[in-house]
Amino acid sequence: MKRLLFIAGFAAVFCTVVQACPLPESALRDGAVQAAGTVEGAPITVGKLFAVEVQVCPADAVLSRVDATMPEHQHGMNYRPRIQRVGAAQDGRWRAEGLMFHMPGRWDLRLDVLVAGRSQKLTDTVTLP
Repeated sequence: MKRLLFIAGFAAVFCTVVQACPLPESALRDGAVQAAGTVEGAPITVGKLFAVEVQVCPADAVLSRVDATMPEHQHGMNYRPRIQRVGAAQDGRWRAEGLMFHMPGRWDLRLDVLVAGRSQKLTDTVTLP
């Protein structure tokens, strides 16, 4: 599991979505698995729904789950996001919508990516004032 801090101000997440693999150095990484994306509905604010568009590499990988937890409070979100493929299967682009951070504080956003039947977890951190 690898971590990369979110950009302060939450105008963007990870880095700008790109169409090619491998992704830029700023992408989340776990071995050959990478993810980069942007927040739709930025900035992320407490109690407001938002979505993320994510590109995963390798491009045939599947974004199987997006979830977030508050480690200090030992709980997660109150909603389960919906995940759908964006574009052609070989593009590696996904959209998760219906995310909401219902409290201020530190949130760990986790992406579960399936590659060749193996699940890998990529984690990033968001701190909301």
